[in-house]
Amino acid sequence: MPKPAKQSEKKCILIVEDSVDFSNLLKFIVEDEGFDGIQFPVNDPDIIKWAKEHKPAVILVDLALRRKAGMEYIEDLKADPETKTTPIIIITGRDLALKEIVDLQMRGIKYLRKGRVELDEIKNEIRLSAGLKARIPAASHKK
Repeated sequence: MPKPAKQSEKKCILIVEDSVDFSNLLKFIVEDEGFDGIQFPVNDPDIIKWAKEHKPAVILVDLALRRKAGMEYIEDLKADPETKTTPIIIITGRDLALKEIVDLQMRGIKYLRKGRVELDEIKNEIRLSAGLKARIPAASHKK
């Protein structure tokens, strides 16, 4: 009897970003790390449906979106019993006040500032949030 086709064994990363170029870059980054990159259509207000359907290991969220603020999506995710524990990493160009960053950290949400973060740091935060080990950058192996 033939076995049913397996769904992808790769963990999924949901990308909530309205800049096509940056969304494509994040998709490339997560797929280069061995994940499936799913780009959320930010004109859709129902992120819960997407999160339940794709069951992402991590959700990457920009705060400055055109239709609905990234924090609104985060509040929706944190309010739903099935998605409230999904790790979230904010990757935004917006500077946050120290109080805002501490509040996010207290809620288990990571914050990375676009333009001030290296690609290796983004990759490692995604890996750590997905329950994998961080990679040591090749440059740190040199003596």
